Amino acid sequence: MKSLPESRNFTHSNKIQQKKLVKYYNRAGVKQADEGKLMEALNYFNKALRIDPSSKQALFNRATIKVDLGEYEEARKDFSLIFDLNVSIDQNGSSVFL
Repeated sequence: MKSLPESRNFTHSNKIQQKKLVKYYNRAGVKQADEGKLMEALNYFNKALRIDPSSKQALFNRATIKVDLGEYEEARKDFSLIFDLNVSIDQNGSSVFL
């Protein structure tokens, strides 16, 4: 997979560009994980999450890598974040799953 230069400065105001970059890093991480390169995969998922901390796909993928690495508490935190992102509070104070 083609590597993007680390020094390239993407404007965070460009949501389309951000979304594409998160998708790129997430796919690159999946590819590395499929090849058994867990630390490289983790690095790509972390890059995606630095751009979009609410990316459920990157959080899930990072959590599964952390499980594979034996980092169970860190994985639990990522899974909890995913759960929190899927819950919203309605006007009556009730939880609503999205």
